[in-house]
Amino acid sequence: MEQIFQNVVINRQEINSIEFEKESIEIPLYPGEEKTFEILITNHGSPTHIHLSVSEELKGQITFLRDNPYVLQKEYVSAVARIPQEGRILTNGQIFITAGYGSKKKGFPVQLGKVEAKPQESSKDEPEKWEEDTEEFISSRPSVSEPVKKTSRSRTGGGSGGILGGFKGGFSSPGKRTRRGMGQNERFPLVLAFGGFLLLVCLFFLYFILPAGLQFSVSFPQALLFSILFVTCTTYILLKIMEEG
Repeated sequence: MEQIFQNVVINRQEINSIEFEKESIEIPLYPGEEKTFEILITNHGSPTHIHLSVSEELKGQITFLRDNPYVLQKEYVSAVARIPQEGRILTNGQIFITAGYGSKKKGFPVQLGKVEAKPQESSKDEPEKWEEDTEEFISSRPSVSEPVKKTSRSRTGGGSGGILGGFKGGFSSPGKRTRRGMGQNERFPLVLAFGGFLLLVCLFFLYFILPAGLQFSVSFPQALLFSILFVTCTTYILLKIMEEG
């Protein structure tokens, strides 16, 4: 919201009279900043034109959006105050009000800018100074920081070794169990083949040992099947014996 810095009264004491509510105004700005403000014009007489201008010191720094307003009763005149980046920190000048089509002119003093320095500058210097002090403190104690780093590394290495060892131990036991299970599965066909071999040998001897009344008849397909089983079991047993040897 724009701030009213001055109230100008015209035609109150007499025709084209000019009065100022404040003897002077101050516009606090830093170089590179700008601010918008308003001047209230109050007319106690007939409607008229007035003219607003500034002194040579304030030209280019205070600009009126309307410098020749037509005032009925009350009129707000907006203005922009700015200080260039490389401009003066403090400038003193005047704003003039002209009434009666140039017959009456009067001004009031204006102070543009601030005398004191920016508080931000000192606050910016403090962190830089603190960083410099911290760097000096760290550089003055190198012998303390280095052993701490070495110790932390050794501890970290031991911890990682223990963790890796735990993982290796955890994964090794299932592998051994799997190998044992595979060994048992490989022995089962060998036992089965050996049992079949013994069964066929027993049947072969029973065929010749039993009396004629107890002998069983064997057809050609059965004999062929027994022969194939006998050869298969014998071959499998011999191959396993050769592999283990």
